[in-house]
Amino acid sequence: MPKSMTGFAKVEMEYADGRLYGEARALNNRYLEITIRLPKIDYASEQKLRELVRTYVKRGKVDITIKLDKPFNNAGTPRINEPVVKHYISIIESLKRDYGLKGDISIENILAFKDIIAYEENNNLTEDILFVSFENLLKKLDEERSKEGLMISVDLLKRLDEIDVNIQHIETRHPLTNKVYEKKLRDKMLEVTQCSSIDEVRVLQELAIYMERLDITEEIVRLKGHIANFRETLGSSDSMGRKLDFIIQEMVRETNTIGSKSNDLSINERVVKIKVEIEKIREQVQNVE
Repeated sequence: MPKSMTGFAKVEMEYADGRLYGEARALNNRYLEITIRLPKIDYASEQKLRELVRTYVKRGKVDITIKLDKPFNNAGTPRINEPVVKHYISIIESLKRDYGLKGDISIENILAFKDIIAYEENNNLTEDILFVSFENLLKKLDEERSKEGLMISVDLLKRLDEIDVNIQHIETRHPLTNKVYEKKLRDKMLEVTQCSSIDEVRVLQELAIYMERLDITEEIVRLKGHIANFRETLGSSDSMGRKLDFIIQEMVRETNTIGSKSNDLSINERVVKIKVEIEKIREQVQNVE
């Protein structure tokens, strides 16, 4: 069953110091591209998390964000950010010296500056908690992608059925139109041979060769084979987007050949309908992993 490359999921999880929030977005992309945004915590786990993503997602652009929400009493221990204070005072002294400004620096002035107070985080978020929430997020994203993939599969199968109907019409119509066209051509060529010294046997041989070139039986058989392969691929559990795209290219090739060989209006109309359905299938497959 195909999976869509697009999807969205979110999770919430309680832990010792507060609540953890996770969001995951997946978009179409030719290759797998992973972006992970984590809270400021003390561990080097991003590579492990990337490997975890790869077990759930094979293709697409995945953007994952993990945030922490802590109560004020768990937010950390406040302290004076001395390097920042010294920097601000240095700037003020330079302004007074360079421009002849007067005035004293008060505590109110200092506290009004940005980043004067820093917090030493008390973080009890362990790798185990992070990995559990991260995998729950990936599982939800996978569920959403599978749901959308099911809808895509239903639509694709419906369009393949429509193509089958048109192929059946072409299969029925082609022998009849071929016989009519061959008879007209044969009569015309025999008429020519009667008025000239052209060998009748040679003319009929050339006619047979020409009619063989117009035969579309092989193209129909190959097109039906590609459709069967497409259906079989849709039923697999592997990543299939690229394979389906290749099968579509082969379907287009055979359909174009049928159209170029046929000189029957009814068949050519069916060829156009098949091309329309293939193009709609191609658009849908761009969303398949």
